Amino acid sequence: MQRHVTIIVSGIVQGIGFRPFCSRLAGEIGLGGSVRNTAEGVLIDLFGSPKGVLSYIQRLQTDCPALGHIQSIEILEDEPSEKPFCNTFEILQSGQPGENLTLIPPDIATCEDCLSEIKDPGDRRFRYPFTNCTNCGPRFSIIEALPYDRPLTAMSGFPMCSSCMREYSDPSDRRYHAQPVACETCGPSVSLLLPDRTVEIKGDKAIRECVALLKRGSIGAIKGLGGFHIACLPEDAVLLELRKRKRRPHKPFALMIRDEGVAEGIVCLTSFSRLLLNSPRRPIVICPRKPGASISGHVAPEQDSLGVMLPYTPLHHLVMEEVPVLIMTSANLSDEPVISDNQEALEKLGNIADFFLMHDRPISMKIDDSVVAPAGKTPVIIRRARGYVPHPILTKRKMPQILAAGAEMKSTFSLTRDQIIYSSQYLGDLKQLDTAVYYEKTLDHFLKLFGLRPKLLAADLHPSYACTAIAGKVMGGPDDTLLVQHHHAHMAACLAENGFDGPAIGIILDGTGLGPDRKVWGGEFLLGDFRSFTRAGHFREAPLPGGDRAVLEPWRFALALLSSTYGSVEAEDLANKLWPDLQEKIKPVLATLDRSPVTTSSGRLFDAVSALTGIREVVTYDGQAAMELESASKGSGIITPFRIDTAKDPLVLDWGPAIRWIVEEGLPMGRGRVAAAFHLGLAVALTDIAMEISERHGIRTVVLSGGVWQNRRLLSLTLPLLRKRGLKPLVHRSLAPNDECISIGQAAIAASHWDKGRN
Repeated sequence: MQRHVTIIVSGIVQGIGFRPFCSRLAGEIGLGGSVRNTAEGVLIDLFGSPKGVLSYIQRLQTDCPALGHIQSIEILEDEPSEKPFCNTFEILQSGQPGENLTLIPPDIATCEDCLSEIKDPGDRRFRYPFTNCTNCGPRFSIIEALPYDRPLTAMSGFPMCSSCMREYSDPSDRRYHAQPVACETCGPSVSLLLPDRTVEIKGDKAIRECVALLKRGSIGAIKGLGGFHIACLPEDAVLLELRKRKRRPHKPFALMIRDEGVAEGIVCLTSFSRLLLNSPRRPIVICPRKPGASISGHVAPEQDSLGVMLPYTPLHHLVMEEVPVLIMTSANLSDEPVISDNQEALEKLGNIADFFLMHDRPISMKIDDSVVAPAGKTPVIIRRARGYVPHPILTKRKMPQILAAGAEMKSTFSLTRDQIIYSSQYLGDLKQLDTAVYYEKTLDHFLKLFGLRPKLLAADLHPSYACTAIAGKVMGGPDDTLLVQHHHAHMAACLAENGFDGPAIGIILDGTGLGPDRKVWGGEFLLGDFRSFTRAGHFREAPLPGGDRAVLEPWRFALALLSSTYGSVEAEDLANKLWPDLQEKIKPVLATLDRSPVTTSSGRLFDAVSALTGIREVVTYDGQAAMELESASKGSGIITPFRIDTAKDPLVLDWGPAIRWIVEEGLPMGRGRVAAAFHLGLAVALTDIAMEISERHGIRTVVLSGGVWQNRRLLSLTLPLLRKRGLKPLVHRSLAPNDECISIGQAAIAASHWDKGRN
């Protein structure tokens, strides 16, 4: 008796060599049948002995290619058969488009096999900058529609030559059905425009000329996988010129390092940071700068860490052959999205780049580099993009189709279907017009790619967020809208990522978010789950003089804290001594405090302490004051005092004793010791208030979310303190704790409100 089984495999099973794997597995076991891609996943028809079929189904899961992820295996038909069967196994053409349940793989760094080929003078792909196979190369950035086949990618305009077609058609070849497969004869090519932009150099000569120009101190725009980078040597003169041209006086630049050996001479690597650095995702990894490293201080001013990444495309590897270290920063203007189009690069980067190394493979979806900062063995995602997107969050709850619009500054959106939350890449600050256009284009792309038509919208409470209007416009008007409180969304995102339904205590620390009371929240202790929450505690309120202006000028909030602690008269005297250059502004700002909005913002507290210690009074990029405060921290053991007001409901974490200690006792010790004491004191206070809430309500699980938790020092201090007190902390590991995760939290909360049967 034989068995005939029809199987649907869903998950990340396209673009990673899954069908050749299915064919090889059938051959090993001695089964017949076929496999093909469909929009629902991979469809397998299988014939053979019952024992062989059972082994096949088991090995689909245990032996799945490393870059794949099986979400489900569904047996559609399972019947005995007396008829003889053919033991050949075929790989068929893809089926017709339908409801897209397939999970798309992210872009993957060049594998070792392909690297060996581009370095081998005897190989036909020697020095070919677009070499790839089923185990590596572009995926998300070139996909235009599903199923994932060449005609539906950015490679549709490059017909394969006979040699590539032979590889593509051979099930035993590692390029079998690798959709971006190409060579110098039939594939994309590079070209370089010289500084005067009248002479164009093509092919390998363009790459060699690019390297020569970089070595002579030129600044170049290099088109990569998800967009352009600005590249130059990490040397003082050229860096100062780049900062001038890019109008980026202080924000750190990322470094591309030729290999791990070179990285070891620049940064301190742990086993975990090495793992991140070498992973197929190839993120930028934030690592402590090595003492004495011969890298210009202008790479990351006032920072004790550097962001480093390894080459992740053949073009990068070829450029880095003769240059061990390069600045490799996103090519954009101010806070606008990364530039990915050749003509746009020429128009917008003309005042920044001396030359352009471009290629003719279109980028269907622009995407920035991901950034990860290890905190011990906990990966803190700073920016979730290339290599991580579009990998989804899988939930226990079956959900209707929902569009979650996200937040304003570090914007993303999320879409739901069944048990999947698809979240976009980091999109940027929606106050920028180009970012709003990028948001809308990306949303439209996701909707078409996954075949989604949501009529339910989840959005932030804030009435003026552009994302809410854009999402509503793309939907053509939602049938229903749920407004979600900002910090509840943070908490829900962490719960969803960890697969925990709650209830839990949430320590949600960030810059700002609108509360239900219409006040500016930002240092919150919540109690709840996906469905609802209560405010169990918060940071002590303080005036925010100038509103958003206080974000750019941290001394303003520091002045407000001095006034709240000492009174306005003594605060003015202290401020004049702390910031003598600001004396003309201090009295007028003090006069506005009574009519300024109040906030519980923990992010602004970090900014204020940075200003009080003389580290940073005015910033030029988001998070600068807090980042420099963290970097300045030296030593340990001293604890800045905080007070918990347990008589109030909600509880209040009072920073007043900390401000008084910093001014009266801390400053004479030096800014480094004060910064370290502040981090430790806050970690202790957060643990104490979490414990107080836990004892009152009998809940032991504690969720940590919000942009402040990107502070590795605070996270590394708080986690062991929570565990020591018997609490169970949940943190983000695959999502950024900042506002990028808001849309995922909104989606999870909305799913708990709307009946799963609605569509």
